[in-house]
Amino acid sequence: MSTGTTAVWGRAEQQDFRSRVRGALLGGAIGDALGAGADGLTLEEIRAAHGADGVTDLVPAHGGRGTVTAVTQLTLFTVDGLIRAQVRRDTGAWHPPTDVHRAHLRWAATQHDWGPDERREDNGWLAQEEWLYARRGPTRECLTGLGDTVMGTLDKPKNPEARDSAALTRSVP
Repeated sequence: MSTGTTAVWGRAEQQDFRSRVRGALLGGAIGDALGAGADGLTLEEIRAAHGADGVTDLVPAHGGRGTVTAVTQLTLFTVDGLIRAQVRRDTGAWHPPTDVHRAHLRWAATQHDWGPDERREDNGWLAQEEWLYARRGPTRECLTGLGDTVMGTLDKPKNPEARDSAALTRSVP
């Protein structure tokens, strides 16, 4: 089923947009990896640990150098959900919040499963990436908010008592 709309952008504009999205995701992941080793430290503590200039290179965090946090993991799964929503737009089954929620549930599985479940065909390629199966400091509120398949709504949020930073972790991506 088609909506009958025509493409607003030509091929060059689409490639430019995709390039900018990839750049934003890569930049965010690099910044996340750079900051992971200094997360929760004050400026004075960062300077004491890394020198007067602070963090200028990748430092150990989450068992390695250059590892990303739960924020980057969740961002990648959010984009996965948005892409799925866009693909399903013309099918009549278009509901982006549901697609993003399902993507977040796939992310939540990476926080407790040992690795990808290759028997699940609906996981897609991102959930098959083994390096994502590592708990990288998600907030408790984020994990409990995605602890079951019920999707929160504005009228009935999953964690109404959650602090702003915890809610931000789920909604910024």
